[in-house]
Amino acid sequence: MCAFVDLANLISYERQFHVIDNGVRKRHHNSESQKGWGTTVYSVSAVVDVTTMRILINDFCGHAFPLEMSRELARRGHTVLHVYFADNLSTPKGHTQVSQNDPEGLMIEGLHIARAFAKHSLLTRRQADIEYGRVTASRVEMFRPDVVLSGNMPLDAQSILQRAAHRYNARFVFWLQDVYCLAARFVLQRKARVLAWAGEAYFKRLERKLLKESDAVICISDGFADTIRAWGIDGPNVHVIGNWAPLDEVRPRTKQNPWAVEHGLADDFCFVYSGTLGMKHRPELLLGLAKHLEASRSGKLVVVAGGAGADWLAANSKNVDPSVLKLLPFQPYERVAEVMGSADVLITLLDSDAGSFAVPSKTLSYLCAGRALIVAAPETNEAARIAQRAEAGIVISPDCPDRFLEAAERFLKNRKLCADCGTNARKFAERTFAIDRIADRFLSVLAPDSVLNETFELELEGIEAETSVETTGAI
Repeated sequence: MCAFVDLANLISYERQFHVIDNGVRKRHHNSESQKGWGTTVYSVSAVVDVTTMRILINDFCGHAFPLEMSRELARRGHTVLHVYFADNLSTPKGHTQVSQNDPEGLMIEGLHIARAFAKHSLLTRRQADIEYGRVTASRVEMFRPDVVLSGNMPLDAQSILQRAAHRYNARFVFWLQDVYCLAARFVLQRKARVLAWAGEAYFKRLERKLLKESDAVICISDGFADTIRAWGIDGPNVHVIGNWAPLDEVRPRTKQNPWAVEHGLADDFCFVYSGTLGMKHRPELLLGLAKHLEASRSGKLVVVAGGAGADWLAANSKNVDPSVLKLLPFQPYERVAEVMGSADVLITLLDSDAGSFAVPSKTLSYLCAGRALIVAAPETNEAARIAQRAEAGIVISPDCPDRFLEAAERFLKNRKLCADCGTNARKFAERTFAIDRIADRFLSVLAPDSVLNETFELELEGIEAETSVETTGAI
């Protein structure tokens, strides 16, 4: 159930305006006393104030930054239902509990499915995705949003959710966080090569169809926009808005913080990897760094992670001194800033073949934490580009393990470089991740009719006259 309110009760909320597909804006009201309104038509040419919206945000992963967006939209007066897949334990979750300080219109619900969820199972994953899609679609029926924003969603589930949104006359905005068909090819080539081509073809057809049938698409990088443009998906409904991380939730912390002290890290030079660690994240680079640090006795490597790569690292590092390589599960979200504060250098990893379909969002949290970065990722990947623009660290190819160790040694021998990169990182985050400006951009996509500079028709009660008026306002 929802965090603090019965979702069924939300259906009775009044909505003063409803935007329909042909651009005509019709007034309606749910209460009995308002039924039977007249159909007088006005011609209005102006910037027009629009009532607040009912927004359903679905983030399959439960990341922190979409939750921050939901809180900001609710703070502005919108009624927001934020849902995520609670049974997916392979990704870290953000602040998923509604607190007393949260806006009144915010609801957060972790959704569950009946079957066990095995993220990497070729046999059961698709059935689980479909079931999650049905559960999410049921929230559309209950909540009746004006718009649905959905990201990080498996395509079979996204298809079900998109149909539900359109069935109940909600706009559907596809938040393109990964190019799913390319990710499917990457996984299948490593698990069942004979299925890789067929799997990519199926998911490409489906992904292209869903993107074309969305009311708008938000790509998180220019590279993703270029990819779908090559598929024939372009025009004014395709937008690029980069990801971010919550500035106020991940602040720079001293190394002498409680978490670092608890884990015996406060007095050592520490490299830290924090977040999902899949096989696309090249865990063997971390193993090589751990062995290098063990041999030189020059620092520690802390890996706070979950996923197939974390399992691989645990299985293959049994002979590494545990005082040098510390492996930990995901930590409570309220302690993430302390985890990153224990680091001198934070690490991002991404396979060369994954650079075209994934952007590691952990890099953005690292910037907020104000620490130096090593980014082992293709130079064309958005995470690498951001680190370079911010002058926040060293970017190297993931295919060069020697250069990875050289970057680590460079930071070990130059503490001023660490400090300067960390300062640059936080300054970049503060310039770029202000949630009020990001929310403005999202609202321009979620409610494109909120500011109209053209004539449209209003059906209002009572007066039969045609008039030209001008009003101003914003959501």
